[in-house]
Amino acid sequence: MLVETIESSCLRFMTSNDQSWCDLTGAFQLGEPQYVTKLQVGQIQQTWRLVTATSTYICQKLHPAFAREVTEDAQVVSTYLCRQGFCVPQYLTTSQGELHLEHEGLWRVMTCLPGVSHRTAPDLGYLAQAGYAAGQLHQLLSQFEHCFRFQLPHFHDTVHIWQKLQVQSDAPRVQKEVAFFLATIPALLLPADLPHQVIHGDLKLTNFLFDSAGKVTGVVDLDTFMYHSLYVELGDALRSWCSLGETFSLPALQASLSGYGRSGGLVKLESEYLVRAIKLITLELGMRYLQDYFDDCYFQWDSSLYPDRRTHNLARCRRQIAIYQDIRLKERELTGLVGNLYTVRSRAEIRL
Repeated sequence: MLVETIESSCLRFMTSNDQSWCDLTGAFQLGEPQYVTKLQVGQIQQTWRLVTATSTYICQKLHPAFAREVTEDAQVVSTYLCRQGFCVPQYLTTSQGELHLEHEGLWRVMTCLPGVSHRTAPDLGYLAQAGYAAGQLHQLLSQFEHCFRFQLPHFHDTVHIWQKLQVQSDAPRVQKEVAFFLATIPALLLPADLPHQVIHGDLKLTNFLFDSAGKVTGVVDLDTFMYHSLYVELGDALRSWCSLGETFSLPALQASLSGYGRSGGLVKLESEYLVRAIKLITLELGMRYLQDYFDDCYFQWDSSLYPDRRTHNLARCRRQIAIYQDIRLKERELTGLVGNLYTVRSRAEIRL
């Protein structure tokens, strides 16, 4: 028997006695491996889909920025959400009861959920379904409390990311980008006293799985759950769902927020802060890409399109700036669209 490994478009074969996969499948008691596919969906963790004689699993090698406690936190969140009927991956343990196997890093194994992910929505109905699922998730998480043992340092800490860029103000190749962020971010910052609850932290579209009819079958990537504002969560989600190339799609925004509103989620939010959050988190991601241009260690990069990680991160950074500038051009329409959705929400509340 052969174990098939697919990495991007490069296919290579290895025998089933390959020690690395045998160690993993043996430790987690997964059965005899048949083939593995390297997934190129995420920008951080290295991820494979593993098919064995008994089932299909998701295997990940943790990025060095993540400690083993991240999986312990994720297991608690997963257990809670699964008990509430919300579909997320469940984490497997080894025969010794451990969540990880140490083999040139930390490896973990999860159940493989049904459905497929999409970098861009096939149609607006997918975004309405994602919005509805996000609203359901937020309502469940509003009743959930947990003392997280691991958090990525300063994740979604816009002020800290902005302050770090100040020391790079004279970097010649990116001086224009740094100056833009330093001048633009302060006016977009959200009030510090906004309510916080547990959020997913990274609701980009590729973290939703869909069936063939466009219905959400599950949400993945449980590594960034944290206490933060729903505005930050939705700003990040809408940045992902509504960005097409270097433009921001208003029809995509309407579909997304209509779905979210159908879950009852808009009741807790104010339109002014939501619009500001979309702009803020679009640029926050741009700053994170620019910071990794200097650090050159965090985000994965596409070697088929770019010569190195720094070049890819700079392209990503410039794309986020372009999206923000498109949002500014459409801001009056965007604000009106969001306002209309809130008017519909208010009328519904009156009828109730």
